[in-house]
Amino acid sequence: MQKLVNTELQKVDEWMRFNKMSLNYSKASYMLIGPRGKRLHDFTVKINENTISHTNSTKYLGVYIDDKLTWSDHITNLEKTISRSVGIFYRIRHYLIERALKSLYFIIVYSHLQYAIGAWGGVGKTSLRRLNVLHNKIIRAMTYSSFRSKLDPLYKYLNLLKVDDIYKLEIGKIMHKMHAGNPPDNFKQLFTPLNQIHSYATRSATRGAFFRQAAESKYGKRSLKHLGPKIWDCIDPTLYELSSFTFNKPYRDNLIAAY
Repeated sequence: MQKLVNTELQKVDEWMRFNKMSLNYSKASYMLIGPRGKRLHDFTVKINENTISHTNSTKYLGVYIDDKLTWSDHITNLEKTISRSVGIFYRIRHYLIERALKSLYFIIVYSHLQYAIGAWGGVGKTSLRRLNVLHNKIIRAMTYSSFRSKLDPLYKYLNLLKVDDIYKLEIGKIMHKMHAGNPPDNFKQLFTPLNQIHSYATRSATRGAFFRQAAESKYGKRSLKHLGPKIWDCIDPTLYELSSFTFNKPYRDNLIAAY
């Protein structure tokens, strides 16, 4: 494996040089991705006799990716971002009307929560506990509510989604595109309509359900391949045939109506 990696990287370096580009070896790093609890044997990666450093986590396009794909580093950094916003809302709420507060929320909170949530949002309640606590504090700050106040009525009043439902909304969008036949290229082979698995006219097959991959481990149960069809099954079938432009709002409204 080490020899193969170094050989291919040498080809990449030669291609870059040919196209008048250069690689900063001191800033480059590599990561070995594997299951938790299993130690992967480290090896030496070199390009033109320059040793490339090993890392357990890296930031790519604003997303922190760790070598066990637990998304713990990304969630920790997201918690820091949202934590700073809590104080902002408690200080500024006295000077802004509710509509302005919601606009600020979408700019400095929701945009961070939504970003790449399809990748990290399925990690489970335990991993998201502190993030949910911080998000709830912002909701209470926006409504001048005490820490004892029940949250569901506050989310419904503000017409805002909980973190779990932001994840469901984003996955629902992907599954709707799969159903409509225009999914992102990376997802085309990930989900299979149930009517392509068997020819029986079952209720699930006729209403457009997708085959749910069996999962034994907790990691498998949190995978997009397993959660995508599960979330799709919970969506009102009357929304299935809506266009991509009109699907998002009624599905979002249904999620909020459940509070």
